[in-house]
Amino acid sequence: MKKTILFFTLFLLQTLLFAQTSVWKIQHNNETIYLGGTVHLLRAQDYPLPIEYEKAYENSNSIYFETDLQTLESQAMQKNIIDSLLYKNGKKLSNILSPSVYKALNEHAKSRGINLLQFDNFKPAMILLSLTVLELQTMGITSQGVDKFYLTKSLKDSKHIGKLESVQTHINYIASMGKGNENNLILQSLKDFKETKKKFKQMLQAWRDGENQTIYKLFVADMKKYTPKLYKSILVERNNNWMPVLKSLFKNNKTEFVLVGTAHLVGKDGLLQQLKSQGYKVERFK
Repeated sequence: MKKTILFFTLFLLQTLLFAQTSVWKIQHNNETIYLGGTVHLLRAQDYPLPIEYEKAYENSNSIYFETDLQTLESQAMQKNIIDSLLYKNGKKLSNILSPSVYKALNEHAKSRGINLLQFDNFKPAMILLSLTVLELQTMGITSQGVDKFYLTKSLKDSKHIGKLESVQTHINYIASMGKGNENNLILQSLKDFKETKKKFKQMLQAWRDGENQTIYKLFVADMKKYTPKLYKSILVERNNNWMPVLKSLFKNNKTEFVLVGTAHLVGKDGLLQQLKSQGYKVERFK
């Protein structure tokens, strides 16, 4: 079973102490940054977060997120997101998708109380976002994730906040998701909805335990195999674009805590392997 919707849930939207977790200490030329994997949505019971996150936060002068979360949540930018998800030039979702795929999507939407016609002018990302939120709500996953938690905390503490990519770049990735491969994206997402509850719980446990192989299996392996274009744009391209930013943080005599979606850390194209291959010392933070 492909895991497209599980990663999709992880990109848009990521109690007990364990021997290890998804926080890493990166060192180079006597400078240090902390790199933490995030889950963008959590359950209330997932708090408090593993202690390593708090230790990395306290040890850091600045905190970096994938993008400018404050701007992303502004009213003006929310309108920009909606506009970017709208089809232009008379295109409609019902025309982009094949009849059989549209029928399957419509049946699933109806089962969740959603009128698919209301989404006909939007790209697939819009309806998938809505369906994903509904699925997660049934699982009690309604609380803010790691990144939002630390955004709130860093604002309160007046800690410097940075970003790895611009808000517009972030939005463009969302809007282009599945472009040219819309039928496959919808079909795989519908299949994965059936396993969302089971797989999301597995993901949360793997994230807390820092089980990189499990995280790779859940999110990256099948994406790379079955939706290589999505894998390249969402993971590889963004990781490659983020690397110069990460490397620049080792030249300012300060310590940063960088938070990214957990799937960005693992695999040969992941940030951890890229840093290792370029001579940076990478070790799990304890």
